[in-house]
Amino acid sequence: MAKRFLLVTEEWAGSGHQMAAMALHEVLGAKAGTESTRVVGGLMTASPALRELSRFFYASMLRYAQPFWQRVYEQDQLWGRALKKPLGWWLSQRLMDSLLVEEKPDVVIATHAYCLSALALAKQKLDKPFHLVSIPTDFHINGFWVHPQIDTYMVAHEQVAEKLIRYYQVDTSKIQVLGIPIRPAFGMAAKTDKVSWKKQLGLAEDQFTVLVCGGEGGYGGIAKVVQALAKEKEPMQIIVITGKNSDLYTHLHHWLINNPSFHEIRLKGFEPQMWQWMGAADVFISKPGGISCAEALALRTPLIMYQPLPGQEKNNCSFLLNQQAALFAKDPEEICAMVKQRRYEQQEDKITDRMEQVRRPEAAQQIAEYLLQL
Repeated sequence: MAKRFLLVTEEWAGSGHQMAAMALHEVLGAKAGTESTRVVGGLMTASPALRELSRFFYASMLRYAQPFWQRVYEQDQLWGRALKKPLGWWLSQRLMDSLLVEEKPDVVIATHAYCLSALALAKQKLDKPFHLVSIPTDFHINGFWVHPQIDTYMVAHEQVAEKLIRYYQVDTSKIQVLGIPIRPAFGMAAKTDKVSWKKQLGLAEDQFTVLVCGGEGGYGGIAKVVQALAKEKEPMQIIVITGKNSDLYTHLHHWLINNPSFHEIRLKGFEPQMWQWMGAADVFISKPGGISCAEALALRTPLIMYQPLPGQEKNNCSFLLNQQAALFAKDPEEICAMVKQRRYEQQEDKITDRMEQVRRPEAAQQIAEYLLQL
């Protein structure tokens, strides 16, 4: 019997959670066993006012009080209890009234933890309970993602599964290690070599190419990184993607006009087909969001992590460093040194070999197939 899927996410706390939901939406929508699939914002549906308050609090913490946010993140048991009750009880009723009763989903998938406890409580109240799936979009997990009513956990790596079992006493039968869901185009793009991608994008095929990206909120220190790379003596191609951050784009646009470089520097705004640029790059510089890391791993593009946000990004950074599957730079000067080193180490590439052990480019496909067989 065909299934009805509901993907609940949040777009205000970084685009990665929504991108993971959209990746699964795309794959599930193409499967014969899917009756319907829909992506919704949990707080936007349950309480737009609370969504705006949460967005403001999150943005303010990251901009003005990152150490405090790190402590908040580490107090996951305390905040997890708040999300379970009383806030969870109130949100669960709102989600039932505005979404779940009408949608009648067979499977509900959460790619953000905010409304997860509310969904778990709503599941208990409904006459026809759904199968509840928790999909953390990082290489780490905390108590926000855990609830006794969750039926299945889809996690990025065996270490995450081990933490669920040992620290949160989750039964192994509830855990599937299938990876972080990314858009299928990234898995397909991995089948094309970098020279071909460079040629397709109009880049010099024999020129070392660096891709620099940052967060939508202005985090990641892109401007200083670009300015440091532009001073390097050996020519290279530098692709700078600012996403939806128009202020950063304008700032860099004016800087490049006033500081001409012999490097080939391309400044881009929002790029819907990021797999092309990531596929062409010989090295990728970014803050370590879970989705960005999973995409780089899928394309085997060596990653230099820079200025991770507190909480999950710092944990992503630690995980990939422990796996020896990425590099971490403390400042733009260290980034330049690593880029220079990468230019001459492509023949014996230990990082690429380690990336092969961690990458799961088909995660979205495998997750969809598992859910359809429930």
